[in-house]
Amino acid sequence: MKTAIAALAAGLALAAPAKAQDHFTAEQARAELDALYSGLKSAHYDLFETTPRRVFDQRFDELGRSFETPVSAADLHAGLQRFTALAGHGHARIEDPNPGWPAFAETGRVFPLTLAVHDGEVIVESAPEGSAVRPGERIVALEGEPNPIWLNRLTRNISAETPELAYTLLTGRLPLYVWLEYGAPESFGVTVERDGGLSEVRVDAVDLDTWRDTAPPEPGFTLDGREARMIEPGVAYLRPGPFYNIEATTEAEVFAPAALQRFQAFIDESFTGFIEAGARTLILDLRDNPGGDSSFSDPVVAWFADEPFSFTSDFRIKVSPETTASNNRRLEGRTPEEAGVSGRYAELFANAENGEIVRFDFPVVPPRDGLRFDGEVLVLVNRHTYSNAVTTAALIQDYRFGTLIGEPTTDMATALGAMERFTLPLTGWTVGYPKAHIIRPSGREDLHALTPDIEIDIPAVRGSRDLALEAALERARR
Repeated sequence: MKTAIAALAAGLALAAPAKAQDHFTAEQARAELDALYSGLKSAHYDLFETTPRRVFDQRFDELGRSFETPVSAADLHAGLQRFTALAGHGHARIEDPNPGWPAFAETGRVFPLTLAVHDGEVIVESAPEGSAVRPGERIVALEGEPNPIWLNRLTRNISAETPELAYTLLTGRLPLYVWLEYGAPESFGVTVERDGGLSEVRVDAVDLDTWRDTAPPEPGFTLDGREARMIEPGVAYLRPGPFYNIEATTEAEVFAPAALQRFQAFIDESFTGFIEAGARTLILDLRDNPGGDSSFSDPVVAWFADEPFSFTSDFRIKVSPETTASNNRRLEGRTPEEAGVSGRYAELFANAENGEIVRFDFPVVPPRDGLRFDGEVLVLVNRHTYSNAVTTAALIQDYRFGTLIGEPTTDMATALGAMERFTLPLTGWTVGYPKAHIIRPSGREDLHALTPDIEIDIPAVRGSRDLALEAALERARR
């Protein structure tokens, strides 16, 4: 069970926090920083797993001293997010958008390019018509700063285990992060590789709608929504989409029992149709999947599993007041029959001390009774497969239920996850944090990304050809 981190990559949120105000006194800013650090130390499974406590303490002191005069809400948010991102964990972050961004995004002008950052290169995906930079060109510097410098400036705002994960999360919100670090100039200096040398050019800022509407010369294929079809005789294709309620408008609806029932009905109908159509191979597409919860993903795997399974070999939780309160909020309005895993969490927390690490035993999931899919299963993954979608692919790999095809994920197969939340007292901003250490079925404990069984060289910029799907079809035909 891992709440999706890829909401960060989904787009540019414009909604302002409910308790927004323009400025805070220095004392208020320092108090909010103290509440953030205290809450993270109390609730995060292992806040100092990647970044030592002395680094956090030093940054805490530096940031506190910087609050000498009234602090704007935008600057306070940026400081608190950068502080949280020091943890180096995708599930530790300030979930509310920066309060200065919505107003600026409505009327301001932003960095005009879309970029792909992959394998050490920064490639222009698209540029407005008439721009001094062309799609496909390589950028080597921004405002005179070489790629490692300006990329590090931008990604310090992003909570991520690795630079590669930060880069995948960066691209969908590039104007926001450039605004945070460089403000709102009328143009940007860019150095590109051109004609065997380097050229320094300036690109004009554009409004956000123009940035969104600027398409690459060759629009890439999309992987949106849910889809189930026979892709050709004998080969079924299933893209289950996010493993949560994509129509939810409140936190309580995200994993609601009614939503799970609708999702499971879609899955059951899909597999039944595949079998009736004579499918011998299933292509399960988990690319661009933000993740969700095992209550949604387990019913998919149960259709083709040939032995009982679990998405984790060990699930260790740090008990804290923040986690207990967050779990209790999920239980509000639910009957004991509807409590599910959250009800079991509540029982476990009630019999443990705060700060204690406890083991939570997820029940082993049996294969389906009756009708099952017993053909070959090919699972597609990519750099934008996240969270629970990664753990789902990892369990399929570890139990040898199928073959993984694609490129390595940037999110982790063994990870700190199972995200919970607490609220900062003055701003009302929501802080997400990982409460658990989730270890993949193979038992490998170090935090690591998922490597597919068959790796495909995927271009940094997505084109019209779906190379991973082509490779899966080639294997299915053999």
